[in-house]
Amino acid sequence: MHFKRHELKYYLNDIQISGLSSQLSSLMDLDQNCTNLSGYRVRSLYFDSLDDECLYEKQSGLLERKKIRLRTYGDLGTQAVKFEIKSKCGQLVRKDSALIDRDTAQAICCGDYALLLKNKHPVLDRIYSIFTTKGYRPRVIVEYQRTAFVSPISNIRITFDKNLYSNINHLDLFSPVKDVMPVIIEGKQILEIKYDQFIPKYMSRVLSGINAERMAISKYTLARRFHKTHKWEDN
Repeated sequence: MHFKRHELKYYLNDIQISGLSSQLSSLMDLDQNCTNLSGYRVRSLYFDSLDDECLYEKQSGLLERKKIRLRTYGDLGTQAVKFEIKSKCGQLVRKDSALIDRDTAQAICCGDYALLLKNKHPVLDRIYSIFTTKGYRPRVIVEYQRTAFVSPISNIRITFDKNLYSNINHLDLFSPVKDVMPVIIEGKQILEIKYDQFIPKYMSRVLSGINAERMAISKYTLARRFHKTHKWEDN
């Protein structure tokens, strides 16, 4: 699966999120993973090269950059895991992903990348090539609570990602993370707005009331900022 779309990100506080959630509830549906406004758990394991290629691309402000991650949703007992390459060029985002089973994901977490070739999937073949030629390995787990609203109009998806935590010492995607570290310490949460071509006027009026500045927010970069290994990561 792959697609390109626009992606906008903002920092909001809890009061702003509560107000915006109330307005969006009358305009959009909760996505299939949400049973209520409390949302659901998202856990991602990010990979990077020996010289932190992905982190460097983001920190350097390159127009074109990527991130590669394994991601699970909801309960840790899930059997389906999404392996994803997220590429960005300016405001446009492309995601190329493939589903793999839990056993394959666990093997990959332990460095057995050869299993990727058995799926005969173009995305997994590409990941295998990147991982083996550039020495990619697991770097950090990022976990948070997500509430997501969706609309079929322009495939709009609006998410609130709350209470982000990270860990670089415990990289098992399927067991509870201990000794987690808050990713954002300023009492803020993340709003993401994603759409294909446009945002309809009635929704633009609601979103225009947000008193927040658009930011280039990367959960991976934020999670790594307290686990620095190079001086250039201070930016």
